[in-house]
Amino acid sequence: MHDPAPASRAVLVGASGFTTLDDLPAVRANVPALKSLLGDLVLHLDAGHCRTLVDPASPRQVSVAVRAAAQEATGTLLVYYAGHGLIDPGTGLLHLAVPDSDRDSVFDTTVPYDWIKRSIATSRAARRIVILDCCYSARAFGVQSESVAALAEIDGTYLMAAAAETAVALSPPDEPYTAFTGELLDLLRDGVASRSRFLDLDTVFDQLARRLQAKDRPRPQSLCRNSLGSWPFARNNAFQPPPEGFVAAPDIARALDAVRTVSVPVLAAQIGELSEHRPATATEMVHTALQHRPVADLALLFVALYQAGRQPHVEAALPALMASRSVQESADLLEQLLATPAEDAVITLLRLTAELKPAADTVHLATALIRIGLREHTTVLLSAFAVTRSLDDTLALTGLACRGELDELVEPVMHVLAERRPIADVIDLFQRLHNAPHPHHALALITAAARSRTATDTAEMITSLYRDGYQEIAEEIFRTGIGHRGPEHTGELIAALQKLRLTEAAALGRRLAIRNSTVSETILLITHLMAVGQHQHALAATLETARLRPGAEFVEITQALDVSPAHQHMPALLNEAARTSSPVDVAHLIQVLDEAGQSSDAEHVLWRTVRNRLPGDTGIMLDHLNANGSRFTDDLALRTLWRSHSPIDTAYLARALDTVLPAKTDLVCGIDDRSVADVAALVASLERLSAGIRTNRVLDAVVRDWEHHRQAHLVIALEERSLTGCARRLEQAARPSKDFVEKLAGLRGAQRETVWQALTFWWPRNGRPDRRQRTPSPHNHALYVVRDEDSVYGIAARYGVRWASIVEANDLSVPFLLTPGQQLRITFESEGNRFVPPPFPRKLLPERSHPRVRQLQAALKQSGYLSRWVVDSDYYGPATSEAVARFNREHRLAQGPSNGTDHVISHRGWDLLHRIAHGKLLLAQGLADGLDALPQQIPLGPTAADRQKPEKWFPARAGED
Repeated sequence: MHDPAPASRAVLVGASGFTTLDDLPAVRANVPALKSLLGDLVLHLDAGHCRTLVDPASPRQVSVAVRAAAQEATGTLLVYYAGHGLIDPGTGLLHLAVPDSDRDSVFDTTVPYDWIKRSIATSRAARRIVILDCCYSARAFGVQSESVAALAEIDGTYLMAAAAETAVALSPPDEPYTAFTGELLDLLRDGVASRSRFLDLDTVFDQLARRLQAKDRPRPQSLCRNSLGSWPFARNNAFQPPPEGFVAAPDIARALDAVRTVSVPVLAAQIGELSEHRPATATEMVHTALQHRPVADLALLFVALYQAGRQPHVEAALPALMASRSVQESADLLEQLLATPAEDAVITLLRLTAELKPAADTVHLATALIRIGLREHTTVLLSAFAVTRSLDDTLALTGLACRGELDELVEPVMHVLAERRPIADVIDLFQRLHNAPHPHHALALITAAARSRTATDTAEMITSLYRDGYQEIAEEIFRTGIGHRGPEHTGELIAALQKLRLTEAAALGRRLAIRNSTVSETILLITHLMAVGQHQHALAATLETARLRPGAEFVEITQALDVSPAHQHMPALLNEAARTSSPVDVAHLIQVLDEAGQSSDAEHVLWRTVRNRLPGDTGIMLDHLNANGSRFTDDLALRTLWRSHSPIDTAYLARALDTVLPAKTDLVCGIDDRSVADVAALVASLERLSAGIRTNRVLDAVVRDWEHHRQAHLVIALEERSLTGCARRLEQAARPSKDFVEKLAGLRGAQRETVWQALTFWWPRNGRPDRRQRTPSPHNHALYVVRDEDSVYGIAARYGVRWASIVEANDLSVPFLLTPGQQLRITFESEGNRFVPPPFPRKLLPERSHPRVRQLQAALKQSGYLSRWVVDSDYYGPATSEAVARFNREHRLAQGPSNGTDHVISHRGWDLLHRIAHGKLLLAQGLADGLDALPQQIPLGPTAADRQKPEKWFPARAGED
């Protein structure tokens, strides 16, 4: 036996202090003690190649250290961990704790052992050793059942675990080290009295198991691949050289011949003697004994060899035992071993049976085991076979088991299959079982998979079921997920199906969830759908909630969403509903929202639909609302709608109503109470929507119901808006009336005179303006609503007029006290007001080009309504439109309701805008009219906010308090 090669790299990790878990002070001493032994005394490991981590800061720090060592190692890689072992309740897999780990959040605060195993699997090291001193450390074997403990592990790896997969490791409070590591340190430091110069891994493990068992402490576990257990691990410090002249010359031939006849104790002693010098011969003796000795002798031999630490020889010969013995003999041996200290061999025998025996023999052995009362071991045997063998073998096993006494155990086997086989195998096996006469087991398999697999796997199953015609079973999987996995899983499943473009299946799952979930589950489902980016399904779920659930529950759901993190998405959901949902669904949503007291949301959806959907869709929605008695289609509400909504909204609604409820359209477009400006704005909006027929009806109503002077004013208003066709039609319809002709001629004459005089002022023949020829504006005043910070002088300066003219026009007296909300008449045409606005240009409309747009933009900038960063152009674009709309709202010039939005600059607005711009220019230059001539004894007037301080302007008289 040669000197053990030094480990190329080693990583020693110890976690002793924890935030939420119990501290393990002894672990802090484990790491330095073990590192010192890995030096010259044992493995000759270079200190620079051994990295220690005590209380690592994060899981990533552990993973990075192991990965780096695994990449650098070429000879031996040793990974040691001491600390808390935790089990992820979702997967049942082992996780290694760090100081900040939390038992309630295992998956994202600990080091999954799978990380460690992946790094080791990719290492070039010839020998890989993992030592885990933590609770449940046998889970590192990679399975949740000891029956299949060595099926998927890494070749060239030796794993030593301090405790079984369901056991807890010990850290005695009065000892300097943990129980397992303390014994390991003593063993490496003191050695084992024998004639072997080195200790191999199997010897180290056997000695550890004996010592710990003698102290009644948890029995360690080991897993070895490719005979690494016989590799010399450390120098034996208790090596006893043989005496001079000693010759170990056992009679091997005689020993082999006597295997069948000698007593069990003698045979065990011979095997033990040969294992020191000729382990292969010792294994051959065990091989022969297991084939030919009676079953009763085999049980005694197992016990003797296990107690003597010769377990590797037994395990190496077990395949021959399974091949040579009958099913009944195997069952008898298993029953006898369960009552002996060699019960660990039972697991190995069951595993080998599952790996090597055909389906018929496995079923026979399982039947024999269940007859002697070993039901749990029977389930382990069948599950191991189903997980490890091919689908054909598994199908054969299921068919045989269903015919006999094992039928009741098939369902637990299906659960194990559903959890551990690849999802493609689960789908394939389901189809085979369903086509064979075992549909109930097929349903058990697919249902168990729906309860345990991820949303992606479940989506793949549903895809296959839909493709192959199992739609009812797919719906059952949905119900299983909804009932057992919760709304979060349902949301992820819907997202996975949508990603696979199974829109109908996703919609089916969504409907089932809404129909079968509680209120709280529905809220969580909608929230989770938005969280995973499925806003369309979240919207559909909201609509289905309104349609399928009682009104009270829908109110509770929407109120909960309002105070949840999903509140910020509610407007988006409502907008999406108005844009994409069916008209009937939108109408139902509006009605439910309105009945629930969420009238603002209902109105938002209504007008969003009216503005953005086709007239036919909107008409269907309105017809549905009308049929259900909605207040939105009430006659009185429609007749007065124009007072609260803009003309363009009224036009959209009228166009939609025309498709289904033309009588209601007459109410919306009624002209009885509207001003000329309002009707002109309505006609302009209808023309913008190409609703020519409805425009003609409005004009016909004007001809029929209005007086001639209002008709003439409407013609002028339409012409100012460049609606010459409408103006001409109205004029032709009203022309038979002589009174109308005279009124219209008078208005046009005054209009031409005003324009000509204004042009004469701005463009005189000699090229210079002549203020002596100034012509008054046709709009000679404006109404202003007083604000808190306003004073008489400030208002006068703003509009470029004399402050005295404001005082005279409004009959104000000293000290000119103003009240917020008070209306003032601002007179433009009085002595001393010398500014004349430029002529009003025609055909100046949004989204059109006009040479006078630049002049409009300049006035808007000077008045503060348009940013100076906007580039001047001839195009009446969005920025200019918004600035005009703000100006119209502020000065109550909007064509329609007082709070409406009008992007068109009117003649009055044009004059007022230029006066404000002129006033600001004068104020900036310090040349405001009357500034220097103000009498010092006359106050400029208090602001409106000063109305609460009258003593400032009315001082107390002498003798008064």
